Amino acid sequence: MMPLREALTPRRDRAGTLGFDVVSSFSLADPSAKAAFLSLATATATVTLTPTHKLPAGPAKALKQASEVAVGETIWLASPAAGTLAPVLKITKVVADGLHSPLTKHGGWPVVDGVATSYNSAAVVARNKYLLPLVEAVCPSLGRLVVAAVNPKPMHYIDGEVVEPISSLEVAAAVAVTAAATLGVRKITARK
Repeated sequence: MMPLREALTPRRDRAGTLGFDVVSSFSLADPSAKAAFLSLATATATVTLTPTHKLPAGPAKALKQASEVAVGETIWLASPAAGTLAPVLKITKVVADGLHSPLTKHGGWPVVDGVATSYNSAAVVARNKYLLPLVEAVCPSLGRLVVAAVNPKPMHYIDGEVVEPISSLEVAAAVAVTAAATLGVRKITARK
């Protein structure tokens, strides 16, 4: 297994260009979670996603939840050639183990089982293209704290850390401790 900072995932950018992107430490992975999925099958690829996971569909590359894709609609494949549209021939409901949501650091669409996917809405992916590298460089722990404050469920990160939801009071206390520590470091540095 390679370190997260070096992990790459095939991805397709919004223009449809196939390339590689760094997997963010904010990617989610809970291999033991049992969940309901939809398998979308084309003639050459089958991707299995949660019903709410997004993927670009149709010539306009509009992001849709897997549950909104119908038989006959087209989805984007990474192979045999970059930018290939293929019709969905069959949709199957399955229950399986493992929930994964790879976030790309620079805004690409992760390619899963040969199919372009998206971890969120186009607006969130566009924002995260700038925000993720900054937060990971400056203070990834604070970023996870913010996510814990606004998300009502535990977050299982790709590095194995599980962050439980926290209350507003806990957030205020953590921010106060962080601010105090930062100010203390500045005072010590200023004395030298």
